[in-house]
Amino acid sequence: MSVFLKTALFCVIVVAAFTLFSVYYIPDLKPAPPPMETRADITTMDLEEITALGRYVYGVKGSCSRCHGSVGGRAPELKEIALTAAGRIKEDSYKGSAITAAGYIYESMVDPSLYVVRGYGVKGTSDAESPMPAASNRAVGLTETDMRAVIAYLQENSGVTPTPFFKLPEGYGADKAHGRAGKGEAASER
Repeated sequence: MSVFLKTALFCVIVVAAFTLFSVYYIPDLKPAPPPMETRADITTMDLEEITALGRYVYGVKGSCSRCHGSVGGRAPELKEIALTAAGRIKEDSYKGSAITAAGYIYESMVDPSLYVVRGYGVKGTSDAESPMPAASNRAVGLTETDMRAVIAYLQENSGVTPTPFFKLPEGYGADKAHGRAGKGEAASER
């Protein structure tokens, strides 16, 4: 028998062996269905459930901790954001309209460039532009409920009593969350 035929026969036997092995010994993988989007009604949840949802959204759904964690380092840590927000609101470089910590955090999620922490802006913009995408855009896809839950979680994480039912700064409603309204005046907390 020629070398060519021996090589061809060997290849056919090897391919047949792998095929038989894969058909009879490797189990079929059945993918899980895609996760269902849950629609939570924050008004029916207690504070513990709201902060638990916020923890989930912050760590999993929104992937906030990838950048805003001690490991990520690409964005400022939010460990005490509810405490530092009051000082940031008073800074000259703050361009938002919030007067409460919750309002500031909300603005930072919807329009991240209103205040950019020194050293975390897009390179070449003198920290005037944030690299963070708006939390309500398609890339992140957080709902109003998700954002309020994250704010409650961040407040609790800072040692502050969570206030998920704060009044949004003026100009920040459903239209602003999707980038259609302009900046408004300050609003108070309920």
